[in-house]
Amino acid sequence: MSEVQETDLLMRIMAITSGIVVLIEAVLKIMGTSIAAWGWEWIGGLAAFGLAVLAILLGIRPIHYTPVFLGILGVGILIFGVIIGGIVVIIATILGAIT
Repeated sequence: MSEVQETDLLMRIMAITSGIVVLIEAVLKIMGTSIAAWGWEWIGGLAAFGLAVLAILLGIRPIHYTPVFLGILGVGILIFGVIIGGIVVIIATILGAIT
């Protein structure tokens, strides 16, 4: 693990909180309530749920190039129709890339 990403506490906290937000929004999408007008309904909710778990794990234990992986996860989450959580993951990516 990179020393910079290990000590980048703000990126790690944002990744964990955004993962939790995505989890909540993915469960709502699975239940049929969604903010986005697009997405793949419950299949997109399950995929976003899996991506949220990966974002939380990257926040707990960052690896090399964590901001890049968070960016890929954030775009994937947005594609599956989980808007708020995807935007927050992208913000965590930007914070990690800045440092």
